[in-house]
Amino acid sequence: MAEKYYIMHNPLTFNLMDLHGNIQDTHELLAHLTSKDVSQLDPNNYLDFLRFDLRKERQGMVETFGMESYAVHYIANQLARLRPDSEVVLSDGKRKTLDKIIQERGKPEAIFMTSMSSNFPTAVATIIPLNQARIPTIIGGIHVSTSPEDIDTFVRNVVPNPDLVSQVKGAGDSKTLISVLQDIQDGKLKPEYIGYETMEDGIWGAENVVKMDPMQMELLKKVPVVGKVLGREFKINATTPYLGCPYSCSFCSISTLPKEQRKFQSRGSEDFVAELQEYQKDGVNFSNRFFFFLPDNLLLGGKRLHQILDRIIESDLKINYAAQISIEVANNESLLTKLRESGATHFFIGLESLDLRNLEAIGKNAVKDIKRKKLTVRDYYAQQIRKIQDYGISIHGAFILGMPHDYFRSPQDHTGIEIADFCMEQHIGLQPCSLTDLPGSRNFSESQANGNCIYGKQGTMDYLVSLCISDLTETNRTPPESLGSSPLTVAYMAYDATQMAGSTWQAMKNGLYMARKSWQHPTKNGNLSLRDRLDDSICSFASQLVVSQYKDHGDSVAHSNEVTRGSFERLYKAEENPEVREMFKDFVEQFR
Repeated sequence: MAEKYYIMHNPLTFNLMDLHGNIQDTHELLAHLTSKDVSQLDPNNYLDFLRFDLRKERQGMVETFGMESYAVHYIANQLARLRPDSEVVLSDGKRKTLDKIIQERGKPEAIFMTSMSSNFPTAVATIIPLNQARIPTIIGGIHVSTSPEDIDTFVRNVVPNPDLVSQVKGAGDSKTLISVLQDIQDGKLKPEYIGYETMEDGIWGAENVVKMDPMQMELLKKVPVVGKVLGREFKINATTPYLGCPYSCSFCSISTLPKEQRKFQSRGSEDFVAELQEYQKDGVNFSNRFFFFLPDNLLLGGKRLHQILDRIIESDLKINYAAQISIEVANNESLLTKLRESGATHFFIGLESLDLRNLEAIGKNAVKDIKRKKLTVRDYYAQQIRKIQDYGISIHGAFILGMPHDYFRSPQDHTGIEIADFCMEQHIGLQPCSLTDLPGSRNFSESQANGNCIYGKQGTMDYLVSLCISDLTETNRTPPESLGSSPLTVAYMAYDATQMAGSTWQAMKNGLYMARKSWQHPTKNGNLSLRDRLDDSICSFASQLVVSQYKDHGDSVAHSNEVTRGSFERLYKAEENPEVREMFKDFVEQFR
């Protein structure tokens, strides 16, 4: 065990919506999470205030899928490479908690933290006791990069040692982290650092990173015969060959970032493949076979994507992978062939809506192709999906509920049912997202300016606690009149859609359909070996089961428990439309 060490921490997300309208400052937030009197917090008992009530956790999709945060591992490997004489201990507040790590090892040199908007309130509550102990804390991630003023408002203004709290806007690149580490050593931490290099070669495989026990996918264990084995053995490994996006979509959380901080950046294809090979250095199994490649759109790679695919195909790797990609990939059959040969098994595609007017409203790129082909959105998507599936590649579609041209006529007749029917017809999984104004997006700035934001102005405590729902499961803006201007109808449409299209039985049907397609159209390795061909099919089957966990996630968010109210009970109580209240009166009872 190294004498000096650092912690790389990814805070949990907690259900904080019961605090909306009920607390005045961040100390009350900390009191809620710990059930302790924060007025008693001091440098001697600060560890007690790092023990949060896990019954109040709002489990995120990353945890539901059993997939580790790539940002945590990337920054941990950066730190480990720059400080080879020290250990970097990973923490998530559950498998490894900060209080237990510090109890065992003593105070760290510093704690680095990454934050999405949904877990930013937890990060705030975590920094307060750490600051009492004079532990330097450096926080980065999407929320800090797009809303940097929140650190002053909710952290520096309330802690006794604000000089020990620093934030990194943009990338945690080696140049930036060298400065941070030197300034920690010199006791002169700057309030802010700015990074630009999102991707660098060689940031993986450090032996001085102390990892956590692996997460498991509980849902897979429900499947007859193979479920227990898959649940125990199957793992999704997150990595990425490149990051960055040249577009500025109004709903995206990075749309207000300067272009130089979201520009496309790539690792070398040799470095990327070498990392994949490191996973399989001791042989191939289901824990090191399946990967999720993280670019927002794999197609953005252009020539670099072809270089990476060629290198994977030429290597001894036996992988299957999922990736986000746009529906236009179906127009490029030569690329589809190469993707499948290299191991492409599942695509996550943002389909957003079956109404062309909605797609036009958000500036969806596929609109041009739909109009050119003179098809309905439904027919266009069905045609493109079949092309992709015919290469043995499974799909799930992300749809947004609460769009301007959605409809809700009754609980039995609404846009969510139309979307669910489409997904079941096409044998694809469904991720139902409620229209959410993400901090950092242009939509968020506009809703703050025009009063459409439901939960308060940025800088208020109502805004802070409401960040916990910025995980796309609940809307935070006033819905259109066609939906009764009701957040409850939006939540119901998303819930109803996933109940239909995300059931275990439906996922198994989709999985069997795609297992057959996969067998007929194997990867490069599947062409050479019947065993690998079978593994291809198993991975296709498992992909659809994994996607069905959106339903499990939706269920956990919807239901109340002994300490927090679920979304339906809370939204029903806040509902102002009498027709909507009458419509959902009996339905909501089952969620109390």
